[in-house]
Amino acid sequence: MEINAQILEIFGVYAFAARSALVLSLVAMAIYVLLNAGIFALPHMGLMAVGSYSATVLSLDAQLPFFVAVAGGTVAATLCGLILAAVLGRLNGIYLAIATIAFSEAVSAAVLNIPLTGAAQGRVGIPRSTTDLAIVGSVVLVLALLIAIRRSRLGLSIVAIREDALMAGHQGINVFAYRIGLMSLAGFLCGLAGALNVHLAGFVEPGFFNFGLLAHTLANVVMGGMVYVGGALLGTILMSTLSQAVTVVGEYQGIVNGVIIITVVAFAPFGLIGVVSDFLRQRKRSRGQVLGGQSNAPNNAAIKFDRLSRKNKTNESHETVIDLSDISMHFGGIVALHSVSLTCSSGELLGVIGPNGSGKTTLLNVISGAYKPTGGSGALQGQEIKSFFGSPYLMSRAGIARTFQTIRLIDDLSVRDNVTIGLNSTSGKNSFQSNGTLNQLSRVDEVERVLQEHGLAHIADMYAGELSYGLRRRVEIARAVASRPKLLLLDEPTAGMDPQEREDVFARISSLLSQGMGIIVVEHDVAMMSQYCDRLVVLDFGLVIASGDPDIVLQQESVISAYVGGQGAGKR
Repeated sequence: MEINAQILEIFGVYAFAARSALVLSLVAMAIYVLLNAGIFALPHMGLMAVGSYSATVLSLDAQLPFFVAVAGGTVAATLCGLILAAVLGRLNGIYLAIATIAFSEAVSAAVLNIPLTGAAQGRVGIPRSTTDLAIVGSVVLVLALLIAIRRSRLGLSIVAIREDALMAGHQGINVFAYRIGLMSLAGFLCGLAGALNVHLAGFVEPGFFNFGLLAHTLANVVMGGMVYVGGALLGTILMSTLSQAVTVVGEYQGIVNGVIIITVVAFAPFGLIGVVSDFLRQRKRSRGQVLGGQSNAPNNAAIKFDRLSRKNKTNESHETVIDLSDISMHFGGIVALHSVSLTCSSGELLGVIGPNGSGKTTLLNVISGAYKPTGGSGALQGQEIKSFFGSPYLMSRAGIARTFQTIRLIDDLSVRDNVTIGLNSTSGKNSFQSNGTLNQLSRVDEVERVLQEHGLAHIADMYAGELSYGLRRRVEIARAVASRPKLLLLDEPTAGMDPQEREDVFARISSLLSQGMGIIVVEHDVAMMSQYCDRLVVLDFGLVIASGDPDIVLQQESVISAYVGGQGAGKR
């Protein structure tokens, strides 16, 4: 009888540890939710405390049923997460981490001084209503939700935010809104975990929600793989199992756990799932997949599309796409742009040239919404866009797309997924207006059309990081035009290429004009710009010193002086 009692006691201890581990895996998933989006915030213990104490009050004082108390605690933590995100959503990095840890400390201080929470003694007598079905069901449903998000358009947007928030904004992704949503989701998961935990343990006290528990849960996520959906659950299960296995070392258990965590972080920074993922990727590469090189697909740029050939093919008049008036941009005492005005029409390739530091990229940053100009206004197809300055996602949704001087692709995503991200600026719409005809196209069909049009279909499933420089640039341009923008901005699209590659890129760019968009390109290759651009705008020290037909502009004395180092307009 004594042996059976001991066995039952041991089984009970391990069963309770397993249940607690599964409940805490919800907190680990909340950590994954934020870290996977590149949000280095750690409010989890505070949010869990809010859920725990709210559920306790509803259960003990309001005498509400278990499920109602759990729902109440979950809602309370979700609201706290939302408010916290709204207040701190503009912070990043270490500042956000410190602010959110301070939030948890503030919650701990609050529960120590509120009689309703039981102060330092906590509260006991909470009904132990949490069942195995409630725990396992919650974990399975949350895991299914996270998997569904990861495989959806939202998942790609979250990855884009994590890898490059600036690029994500230029694809029509509202980064701030996503941060609020994800912080609210983290609050939901932490609140659910807290509410289930108090009804599992039967008591709650402030000391439970300490930094040590946060560090342990964070280690679980890192061990499993913090950018993988299943990493939080896998890491929690493994760490809990290891913790129970090393109890034989007694007081040295903490040291053993620390060594295990350090080993994983040092040799598998992307967690155990990351190790498996890298292994599978290496096997895929070893099967002879072609890496980079030129496309074997038909060369869509083989047709001549320079400005002279375009003039001979059409005499159509085009409407003005972008109209900028007196744009100025000051950085403290530095004047990057001064009263710059320009227009670009549909079907027109407008080139912006000038010496280094003349303000070319700054101008593109203003047009795309990356900068809010000091002065000036603008209109996109007659619609005022002054309120959009400083908001890349609003500019993108208005119909302005761009590429960057340094290629901004997500190397660990396929070419297809990178192009798919470019459809975010359509706000989920599957209809596109083209030549007066409304085409109902699914997102999948639209992506496949773009891949085929740009000669990328044969490498659609390859990772962007495996491609050659020329193909990577082509993918970035394909992503930019996926949403069929009204205006396309290209910042040095041929930098680092040889003459033949430049010719190919410019021919491809020119061929896009047939889709009715206006294109503004910044480039240092004056000869290529003269050959392909319909008009040139020349900047020097933030001033427009010449504008018009390339053959005429390049002969002007002010332009020659600016390039050869004479008395440019900004020096007079």
